[in-house]
Amino acid sequence: MSLNQLNWLSVGVVLTIFILI
Repeated sequence: MSLNQLNWLSVGVVLTIFILI
């Protein structure tokens, strides 16, 4: 797993949490 992929994964999680709240 590349670092860039992990970075986008965390961005997606944060975005999802922001949308849910």
